[in-house]
Amino acid sequence: MIRKNREHEARVRRKRRTRTFLVRALAAAVIFPAAAYAADDVKIAMGYIPNVQFAPYYVAEEMGYFEEEGIEVTFDYGMATDILSLAASGAVEFGVSDGDQVIVAREKGVPVKVVYTMYVKYPVGVVSLEKSGIADIRGLEGKRVGTPVPYGSNYFGLLVLLKNAGMTLDDIDLRFIGYTQTESLLSKKVDASVVFVNNEPVVMRDNGYRVRVIEAYRVTPMVSAAIIAGERLIKSDPGLVKRFVRAVSRASRYTLENPDRALLLMRRHIQTLTEANMEINRKVLLSSMKLWVDEDIETHGLGYTSKSDWERSIETMRALGLIEKDIDPEACYTNEFIIPPR
Repeated sequence: MIRKNREHEARVRRKRRTRTFLVRALAAAVIFPAAAYAADDVKIAMGYIPNVQFAPYYVAEEMGYFEEEGIEVTFDYGMATDILSLAASGAVEFGVSDGDQVIVAREKGVPVKVVYTMYVKYPVGVVSLEKSGIADIRGLEGKRVGTPVPYGSNYFGLLVLLKNAGMTLDDIDLRFIGYTQTESLLSKKVDASVVFVNNEPVVMRDNGYRVRVIEAYRVTPMVSAAIIAGERLIKSDPGLVKRFVRAVSRASRYTLENPDRALLLMRRHIQTLTEANMEINRKVLLSSMKLWVDEDIETHGLGYTSKSDWERSIETMRALGLIEKDIDPEACYTNEFIIPPR
């Protein structure tokens, strides 16, 4: 069955690419008889290793959606620490980053915007073993809490959760543990770890551990993972941005409707994805997909972000001292490229 599905997907892609090439070649021959059709080369900085969380980009590539939009994509896994500056300067056309990072960048005068929101629910949370007795954030008082580094979404999410409970970092024993949240928790180096709720808790439960997760998005809306573009690209070539977003949006919808097929399509891009770990990756993908949708998406379309979420995120970050200036929410994002639902 897997082989038949894979062969079917391959036939669909070959037919679509052949049809697209012929249509574009004919159009180019009529308008520019001496010119050959050339796709736009686009580089997107992923900021992480190949992973199922990037499903829409891989599906867009494998299903031929990028090609249909006249785009040749390069996935850059360079683990750059300043994706926003790369996008602003034009070193990359697009980047995968977080909305809270965009707010910080705008305060510093970096001209970037979110053009498509992947996670409409903030993915950060705190995980602990059930037997620890930590039932809520107040239960972290005096406990060893591990987070990767003193910046970024995990750190911001922890601050948000503490603030909502009337607490600060002084109330916990904070440990910077790198990206060893699961190992540090299971080896009892920490009592709780700050994680992405669609990743580590899913894996731990699959391995038989009973865990409790406190999710930040249930406390307050915070803007999260998104596609970022520089203002220069948005102004100079809005058509390219529109086509890129349209391909990702189509792939996101396909993945939501066909998660098992989407997972098979990703195997060429994720070398560590094998038959042995297919099921746990499927669970992580399904958990991630829950963060893609909310009520606004049903009304406005995939990738949409609301002004009120940005306003509350900015207000929260200002209260936490993460930014000092008032930031115009509409300087941080645009919905002009979002495809409305049919």
